Amino acid sequence: MRCLVTMVLTGLSIVALAQDKSVPSAVGLYYSSPSGPSRLELATNSGFKTSGSAKAVFSYGIAKIKGKWLYRNPAAIVQLSDHRPVFTLVSVIDVSTQGVSLLRLDVKKDHREAQYIEVGAWSGAKVEDKNIIALTVTRIPNSNNLTIVPQSDLSAGEYLLVTDVGKGADGYDFGVK
Repeated sequence: MRCLVTMVLTGLSIVALAQDKSVPSAVGLYYSSPSGPSRLELATNSGFKTSGSAKAVFSYGIAKIKGKWLYRNPAAIVQLSDHRPVFTLVSVIDVSTQGVSLLRLDVKKDHREAQYIEVGAWSGAKVEDKNIIALTVTRIPNSNNLTIVPQSDLSAGEYLLVTDVGKGADGYDFGVK
């Protein structure tokens, strides 16, 4: 009898976990909305551009050349009203908590841009974006999944959350109203 009760309780626990809508099961990035997790789409860059080459030549390398990743459309499809969104990254591989970054994108007429590199003849290359937002990234126990929260409220604008800055500029884009 005791074994039967244990089996029934275990079965009910498994059903309850399967019905828990706060725990996404498919790989991806999810926004924790009041109605449950909402999946964000992966945004791939649409190109790369440089600026400042002429200035660098005429200033004998004092001026810097900047490289920027480009993204289609002036706004992401996902627009949030929450200024401090909570995200869950569901992954089958181990993602470093230090490899997650949130970038504020510069909005242009028909696209968005993320500064990627600055190169100067005298200062060398600096692979860093000045628009990086501080995050609190914590690992969910016994999993490869992460919880990601900005350390301060986000201002209205367009953002890109990347899970490994060293691999390029693909990530999850969203806007804040």
